[in-house]
Amino acid sequence: MTKLQEIPQVVQVRILPSSLLEILFHNGEKGYLQLSQHLAFTGYFAPLADAEFFNQVYVDHGTLCWPKQIDLDPVVVYAWTFGIPIELASPLTIVA
Repeated sequence: MTKLQEIPQVVQVRILPSSLLEILFHNGEKGYLQLSQHLAFTGYFAPLADAEFFNQVYVDHGTLCWPKQIDLDPVVVYAWTFGIPIELASPLTIVA
C-alpha cells in the first residue's frame, strides 16, 4: 500500500443486500466492500459466514467491529474498499 498521510478511520457502515458494506471514512470518501472477496470466513473470521452475525457490524474508534472481538484494521479496510494494493504479513514458519 502506498504511504498514507493519515490513518483512515471508518465513521459509518451500512449493510446492503448480499453482505455488501457501504463504508464512509473520516475524509468524506465513501466506498463499497464485499468482504468475502478478500477474506476467508474461517478460523478467527468463521462467525462472519453467518449472515445474522455479519449484520451485527458496528464502528468503534474508526474500526469495523463485530461481537466476539472480531475487528479489521482500518488501513486494510480502506485499501480493500478502494482497490489499493496492500501486502499483508504472511504467517510465521517455525522451524524446529
